[in-house]
Order: sequence, then C-alpha cells, then structure tokens
Amino acid sequence: ASAPLTRQLAAIMFADMTGYTALMQEDEQKAKTLRNRQRIVLERYIPGYHGKIIQYFGDGTLSIFSSAIDAVKSAIAIQSELQKDPKVSLRIGIHSGDIAYDHQGVYGDCVNLASRIEALSAPGGILVSDKVFDEIKNQAEIKTHALGRFNLKNVKRQVEVFAIANEGLVVPTAAQTAVKSGNEKSIAVLPFVNMSADPENEYF
Repeated sequence: ASAPLTRQLAAIMFADMTGYTALMQEDEQKAKTLRNRQRIVLERYIPGYHGKIIQYFGDGTLSIFSSAIDAVKSAIAIQSELQKDPKVSLRIGIHSGDIAYDHQGVYGDCVNLASRIEALSAPGGILVSDKVFDEIKNQAEIKTHALGRFNLKNVKRQVEVFAIANEGLVVPTAAQTAVKSGNEKSIAVLPFVNMSADPENEYF
C-alpha cells in the first residue's frame, strides 16, 4: 500500500545553482566543489531556520518551512554566505500554501508555483510570491522590491512577484523576468502581399 499523504500549510523554497551543467562540462572538479559547498551551506541554514530539506535534485533542493518569515530569513543567510569565495550562483524562489507530502516527495499546485518563481530569479537573487510578501511585509529587516504580475505556466491566476532587496542580493530587472516568464511584448512580422493589380509593384 502507498504511504498516506500528510497535508500542511508550508512555505516552499526552491534553490538551484545556475550554470552547473555548463561548468560540469568545462571543469568537473570545480563544479563538484561548488555543489558540495552549496549543500553544506543549505544543510546549515535551512534547519537553522526551522526548515526541512525534502528533496535533492542534481544541483538544487526543495525545502519546506512552517513560517514564510523563517524561509525568507534562511534564504537571505544562504545567499550572503554563498556570495563569499568560492562564490556559488544560486537562484531561490519561495511561495506558501497547502501542500501534501510523503516519504517520496512533496505535491500540490504550490510546489509548481514555487518552482516557477525560482525560475524567474537571477543568480544571487531571492524571489517570493504575493502570499509570502503578505507574511513578511511588516518585517523591518526584510526589504522588498515589487517586480509586477506574471502569468506563470500551469498557474491559473496571475501572480505578483517580489524580489528580496536586502544589501548584497541581486534584484532582477523587469526585462530579465519578462523574458523568462514569456510576459515580454512580442512583434509579429507578417509577409507583405501585393494588393495592387500591377505586377510592377511586387518589389514593395
């Protein structure tokens, strides 16, 4: 029989190392050193803020926290540590909501949304959803910057996304996030058709 699913409200944090695959091809030893450093830092600062690492995947992790404030404080501590040499380029995304989990992993729309937000982030940055922002907006030591509303893949509603803007953190530009989310304005180039009866005008 399959294990029963446990349900709870949680803040979900996705973190992954950017450029890892390319670095593996270029310098395998350096890539492994940075991945190990990332893992050591995450294993210190996630439980250190009452979080739990649920899943490792290649160059990243999925963690849950019972508090959005703890999740964001943990992310800030992780990024400030990984900015030191040897520097690890990490992207972090955080969302909160109802999840279900068992010994094999975590499930639910909230998990998908957290991963979409993480994919919008820039190396050295932390992005959070509007739901997380509501929890942290009165915390004087956490600074935020609104990035706008996004249509995220397989997410039914538009989501307002915020960057954590504490000193030393990277805040992605509107252009960077628009391109990653597919929200950028695009121009369609249509072929011209000769509407004139005169074939001489074809070259127009």
